[in-house]
Amino acid sequence: MTATLFAVALSACGGGNSGSGNSNNQPTATTASNTEIITNLKSSNIDFFSILTWLQKPPGTWRWLSTPSQHVLVYIPAPTNGNTTEQDYANKVNNAIVQINTKLRNVLVLEPVSVKPANVSFIQISYGTSYVPPGTTNYQDYCANVSEGPSIGNMILPNSEYGIKSNPVFVNLGNGHCDVTQDIVTHEFGHALGLANHFKGFGIGDAISPAFWDVLATLYGNPQSTTAQNLIVRRTTN
Repeated sequence: MTATLFAVALSACGGGNSGSGNSNNQPTATTASNTEIITNLKSSNIDFFSILTWLQKPPGTWRWLSTPSQHVLVYIPAPTNGNTTEQDYANKVNNAIVQINTKLRNVLVLEPVSVKPANVSFIQISYGTSYVPPGTTNYQDYCANVSEGPSIGNMILPNSEYGIKSNPVFVNLGNGHCDVTQDIVTHEFGHALGLANHFKGFGIGDAISPAFWDVLATLYGNPQSTTAQNLIVRRTTN
């Protein structure tokens, strides 16, 4: 029950004061010390694992496994012919992939594909299917989310091997009533890669920031199942 309530509360992201986007679509200069990077990774990733007591494993980092040798596939469906909104979302997804592959080039590779993968875990892009709670009209705060399916709020979960259990991992973009910025799209990939909870520079204040990138680099620059006290801080390359 605790995990379910936790998931519903943190299932969606938006722009404006929520920090999942800024007015010029550029990351701002929120930075983090080594101590803050470890604290942020613990609160965003390791602590989420710790509440899933049925896994019966000690808390540690969880993420996509066997990177960078094993690429993380990102299925980008072809936009509907003539649908400029879907085309815009697809373009921003490709931009986000380039950003991530550049900044995390030594530890992670995202590979866009146009055919839905079979018999392998992958990320699926879904247009216009962001989860919006019944009765909510604050659409910008629910502009995008990462979940186990389209139009639902269930957050993705780790497995007992400290990998990602959910398959596919849905990145739901847009709800028909909001502005999906480049920062929002890149931010959602952070969730899809294992950052469950927001922290300063990732959904609190800024959608993405140098602090976000360094937390993501530290997550993928250490083996899965690493405890907070054993983390070695990694920083991204520009």
